[in-house]
Order: sequence, then C-alpha cells, then structure tokens
Amino acid sequence: MPSTRIFSLIIGIDNYKSGHIWNLHACVEDAKRMKKWLLEQFSVPSDQICLLLDSRATKSNIENAFMEHLVNNSSIDPGDAILIYFAGHGSSMLAPSEWYNAEVKAEMVEVLCPYDHDTKAAQGRVAGISDRSFHAMIQDLANRKGNNITVVLDCCFSPFQTPANILQRSTTRWSKTTRAEPDDLYRGLWPSAREKPQEAPLGFSQLTPSHIVLLAASPGQRCIEHKDGGRFTTNFLHTMSGLPLHRTSYVQLIEHLQQLNEGAHTCICAGKYRDRILFDCVPFLTNSHFLPASLDEKTGLIKIIIGAVHGIVEGTELSLHLHNYHYSRNPSIATVIVSDVQASWCFARYKSRPETLPALFWAQLAKWNNRCPFRVHLESSLISFFRTWKLRKALPTNPSTGPAKNRLQVLRVKQQVLADISLSVEGNHVAVTQHTLPQPDTRTVHIHSKNPIDVIDDAARFNMHLLRNNIDKPLHNLIDMEIWRIDRHSWLRISGNHLKNGMAIIPQDDSAVYQINLRNKSNIDIWPSVLYMDPSQYEISTAYSSASCQEPPLRSRGSFNIGSGEPGSEALTFPLDDHSSIVFMKLFFSSVPVSMSILEQCSFSPSRNNGPRCVFDVPSCLRSDTPNVVWDTTLVPLVLVRQESCL
Repeated sequence: MPSTRIFSLIIGIDNYKSGHIWNLHACVEDAKRMKKWLLEQFSVPSDQICLLLDSRATKSNIENAFMEHLVNNSSIDPGDAILIYFAGHGSSMLAPSEWYNAEVKAEMVEVLCPYDHDTKAAQGRVAGISDRSFHAMIQDLANRKGNNITVVLDCCFSPFQTPANILQRSTTRWSKTTRAEPDDLYRGLWPSAREKPQEAPLGFSQLTPSHIVLLAASPGQRCIEHKDGGRFTTNFLHTMSGLPLHRTSYVQLIEHLQQLNEGAHTCICAGKYRDRILFDCVPFLTNSHFLPASLDEKTGLIKIIIGAVHGIVEGTELSLHLHNYHYSRNPSIATVIVSDVQASWCFARYKSRPETLPALFWAQLAKWNNRCPFRVHLESSLISFFRTWKLRKALPTNPSTGPAKNRLQVLRVKQQVLADISLSVEGNHVAVTQHTLPQPDTRTVHIHSKNPIDVIDDAARFNMHLLRNNIDKPLHNLIDMEIWRIDRHSWLRISGNHLKNGMAIIPQDDSAVYQINLRNKSNIDIWPSVLYMDPSQYEISTAYSSASCQEPPLRSRGSFNIGSGEPGSEALTFPLDDHSSIVFMKLFFSSVPVSMSILEQCSFSPSRNNGPRCVFDVPSCLRSDTPNVVWDTTLVPLVLVRQESCL
C-alpha cells in the first residue's frame, strides 16, 4: 500500500502532575489507537507521527513538538493533510482583563490541560493552552503549510452542572483549575497571540478558516470515557472504518458520530470549510490496481479493461467494487470469472451476482489463474526452523489444492533443481536465490521488513510478468531499439549505442541520463510502454507510458525517442547499488493505448499534485471494441556498473 501524506501530532494524558487534577484511565490508550489507525488504515510512515503521552506531554513539549514536527518540518508541503489529536482534560478559567475585544461579552476562557497544568512554573503557574493561544498556533501553521488541518479534541470545557456529576469525575475529561490565576493565561500566551485579543466567545469551536475542529461535546455537556476508551474516540474510529471516506465531508462525519451517541451529548464540527471532504481528499489517490468495468447490455457479461497484454487468461477471477480510491472502504460487491480474453480487455461472467450495479464500477484481480505454478524451494536451519515450518504449512505441495492466498498458484517443491526460487528466513530478512531469471549468473538477494509470504507473492508476479510474452510474436524483428547516454542539459547524445546482442551494459555515475530510440519497421502504428524491473526487491515501476497519448507516438515506418526533451518524455535514470547489478526493461508494444500500471509493484511516492486523479478515460475505454489489436513485448537485461570500473 502507498504511504500517505498525512502528518500528525497526537497527545494523550491519563496521569497529571498536579495532585489537584483527577487522573483519567483511557486517554493514553486512545492516543495509541489513533496512531495505530493512521499506521494501518492510511499507511502513514511512523516518522510522520509525533506521539506525546503523559509526562512527555508538558505544555513546553507540546509547543516545541508543534513547531518542530509541524510548522518547521520541511517534509510537509503546503496542502498536505495535518491531524492534531488531544485526549485528556479540558478546563475553563476566568478571563483576565482585556482578554476579549470590548464588544465581546464573555467571562471564561477554555483551555487544554497539558501534563503540568496548574503546577508551578518559572513565573506563576502553567495555565494550559488557551483557546486564544491554540488558534494563533494553528494560524501560524496554516500560514506555512496550508489550511488542510484537522483537530480532534476528546475533552470538554464545561464544569459539572449538578453535585451528582461530581461523583463521575473519574470518567469525565474535564478538570477544575484551582491555583492558576487569570494573569497566568497572559504569561503562557503563544507569541503571535499577544497582540490579538479574542474576537469570539466560542472557545475552541470558532468558525475559523485555518482548520476544522471536531469536539467531543457541546458547551455544558460532559465528555466521558470508559476503561476501553473515550466514547468520542471509540465512535470516531468505528465510523472512519465503515465509511467511503473519499466522498465523506466533515459535516457528514459528525452526523454519523451523532447517531452513535444516541443523544448522550452533541458532537461539534466547526470551521469555515467543514463541508470539505475529509483531509481535503489528500490520502484518496486513485488505485491503479482497480480496472474500469461495465455491464455489456448485449451479452449480459461484465467488460473489464484488462486483457492478454496484462497476463489475463480464461479463468482469471476478479472482484467488483464501487470505486477505485486508496484508504476508503471498498468492499467487494460481486465476483466474476474471465470467459473471453481480448488483447486489451476481457469479458467475465458472474460467480456471485450483486443485487444492483451502477453504470460504472471497478474490478480488482483476485486470482490470476496462472497455468504453470510458481515453484518455491524452502531452505531452513536450526535457527529458522520454526518460521520455515510455518511457511511450509502455508504453501501447498499439490497443484490440485489450487491457488494460494497470494492470488497466484504457488507450489512448494522438495528439490532445488525444480524450483523457480529458493528461499530461507534469516533473522530479520528473507534470502531468495533466483534460478530461472534470464541473467548470466544466479544471485541471492536479501529482502528486509517483509513477510515471507509477501516476498513469495512479489516474486511470483515479478517472474510471471518478466517471462511472459505473446507466443505469436507479431512484431518480432520489426522494432529496433537503441539506448544512448545523453547530456542532461542539451539532450544531445554523448555515447554510442549501449544495447548490443540483446543486452545493455550501462556505465553509471550520479549524473547519467539515458534515451531510448525506437524504430518501427512495421506497417502498424504503435503505443509503447516501458517497465523497469528490479529483481533485487521484486519491484516493477513504469519508466514510460503512452496510455494517455491521443496519437500513436511510434508511427508506422517511423521512429520515437523516449527521453527526447519533449513534455511527457523524460530522460531515464538507472539507480545503482554498491555493486554491479542486473535489472530489466520490459517493453510492451500495442496498436491501441494500454495502461500497464496494473503490473506495478514498487515503493510508492505519494503524488503531491492536486489535479485530476483518474488515470483512465473511462467511457472511451469501455466503448472501445477495436478488432485485431496487435501487441508484443521485448525484454532487455541491463548490466549496471559504475563508470570507473569500466575504464
């Protein structure tokens, strides 16, 4: 899954420094649950989350983390999503003189209670983080990083209304401030708030343009917790896991939360842009592993834009879904099995039928139905015996057992000579020895931080796409290719052709860029695509795609340069390890535009582009019934060596 451009400051406080503040029970766990939710549901890298718990969540530590992790964080670009979460006590204090504008009639100030709230400081006492300070902090952040800021406060700011409620203070996220004075609020003000008197009496629920805030309770209401978590945070996480987030606004989210509260208290969503989609849609990039699909009225079959060029065969199984966005709930609504395969699309029949289908929906591969199982030989030592034994139990030894859970049919073999790969689990990494790749020598690669089953899945799909081709070879010897090094400024060639006898030796240095020249000797106009395939990590990425081109880039009897200096044709670079390595370029040629992004399996760099995210021209794709589509492939091994070693 791709990582997400969400950055977060999460604060949870159960145990307070002051003996006058009643300790809570579930705030720390709520904060940990929020972090886990970001890690698992949105694939947020852990270094994009700052977690402050209990004694680490002092007022100064919170303010320092706010500056270092958010405001001054060079990794955060304007428009990236920022989430600030606080679980702990809220409080309220008498406002000092001139705290509000003269026309504002208010007496109280809402404050968030850090760990050291209401304790002695260098001067006076810690009076928490006031609403006035907080809004100035967020405005400073918005000025630097944009207003895609979400604040979630699981606390309340109103005192108990009846003596009976005092008995429930251990489950209420509000505390009385007993010793801090109104002047302490002035001493603790955020610098940019000092010359800006409070303009509204609404506390943290002001309708600001700088951020959206979600509050657990309205003024005068209690925010409560149980031992298994705060009611608001629990409902928030439950709701976020069950909604199609890519089309859910903050207002709609709060409506769902209110339904779960069943009238116990009223949640608040405040902010000028509260009708905005959650996180301003930043996490919800389109997922290229979902394919456009539609119901064919003539045949009653499902037409899906994936075909033989992608490796589809009869019997391939796909699930149907309502959308194609990352990180938004998207359950399967039906299952189909491919019955008719064309070059760039296929027909599929229902295996399980939905009640209704929209005009446009999406398909995802469930089982490739590869005819020849991918064969794995497991090696083990005394140290790795237990982990290897568990792996043996997960892999079938009989083809009749069908595809494994990794969507490809995988077979465990007892003899290395019969295997495509040999695999062993060694400490915190998996060692894989290649046996069938088209390269001069057999190499062992070490892959870290991956489950062995995931490594086998990646290796199986990598090998399938690397080795498969069109058995008819319609363009055999009809497309010539050359690889040239070019000057990155003038785009002029500065080397001879590196591609000789079907293999390219690529001298490397830090500034080397290359150009591919294609010459078409056929009578067919061609749309080319280039995949970069790295067997050291089983990564497949798109180096060049012509799928969005209206006109064929490689005309009949013509030529085309990939890396020409023209828009959409960037020069190629080849990353190099510390030693010589062998990678592959797989070229796909088609007489119609075809997206090959479904084959990608690589480290994902989230897009920072706020433009259109749909990668398919869906209506034209589904209407296209071009007969006699021609497609073919070419595989080029690249031997990457450092330049000085070739002198």
